[in-house]
Amino acid sequence: MGKCKYKKRKLVIGMRQQVEQYFRELQGKIDAEAFTVEWRQHEALAQIQLGDDFYLFIIFSWSDNDCVVEYMIGDENAVIQARHLDKLDQAVATLKLAHRLATEKFSCLRPS
Repeated sequence: MGKCKYKKRKLVIGMRQQVEQYFRELQGKIDAEAFTVEWRQHEALAQIQLGDDFYLFIIFSWSDNDCVVEYMIGDENAVIQARHLDKLDQAVATLKLAHRLATEKFSCLRPS
């Protein structure tokens, strides 16, 4: 019984390391004013600042072999203001790149 718990914990730690590597790789491929990641036990929230009060948020959650990635674009409330419309194409391109990298790196995001 203890052995199974150890393996499960090891798997979760491995996933966090993979998510850290994913965010480092993504950060190296994009043009952002700031890139921060907040960590919780099985979740990471990346805040990618693309302009003044304009962000792409990536929420990556996982448990065992399952994972989910979600995206938000806008200010701190995920609202896109009219003054940010000129940054929207950059945000969508960055989101598409982030999603492509995530699906390449994590089999749990690929359709079965």
